[in-house]
Amino acid sequence: MEIKKIKNLKFQSEILDIVQLTQNVKHFKISVPKDIEFTFTPGQYISIIMDDKSKNLRLRRPYSIVSSVKDTKKGYVELCIKILENGNITPILDKLKIKDKIECLKPLGDFKISEESKNKNIIFISTGVGIAPFKSMISELLNHNFKNKITLLTGYKMEEDKLYDQEFNELKKQHNNFKYYSVLSESENGRAGRVQSILEKHFDKKADYYICGVKNMISSVRLLLLKKGILGKDIYSEKYD
Repeated sequence: MEIKKIKNLKFQSEILDIVQLTQNVKHFKISVPKDIEFTFTPGQYISIIMDDKSKNLRLRRPYSIVSSVKDTKKGYVELCIKILENGNITPILDKLKIKDKIECLKPLGDFKISEESKNKNIIFISTGVGIAPFKSMISELLNHNFKNKITLLTGYKMEEDKLYDQEFNELKKQHNNFKYYSVLSESENGRAGRVQSILEKHFDKKADYYICGVKNMISSVRLLLLKKGILGKDIYSEKYD
């Protein structure tokens, strides 16, 4: 079979599985065609293209890949998507079923683990679906026997909003160099907080920092890190709004 090079090439994918992670977040497993050369770097995203027939519009939205690179060899990638009631594409995605077809664009994006970070401790900081690119990044690091310390700090509104909590706890058991902490902004036990508060507890002067979530959180965390003496070149971020 001839393998096509994909340069800005759209391709058709099939929905292989859908899991309802929380009240408004779904995990999609979608197929990767066998007749195209398909590669990605953890942290990149896939764009989904859909038609809004009610508005006669063709829409495109990016969604971070949460699966590992090795999963593409099995013929699929996975996406973590928050369904927004007034969103442009997500209300359409919310109605999709297994075996439905969607149109996609190849992986793109520059939010990746830098070469400089591969020799340092790394701290990942996310809120909500900002966890998506980190799931792929952390899997890739651990699959390649990354020896330095990896710390994941996540923030959610409530306990039921946590994403991939069991998977990260399993990774913590399997890898001594991986630490995982979560904080809830609306905790029922009176211990509510934000990622900035647990960052204070796990701050590492020598680490590189990767931040993903809403822009206000990113700005706040970046400012905190800069005040603590972290250089701007050692802070990487991607906003989700």
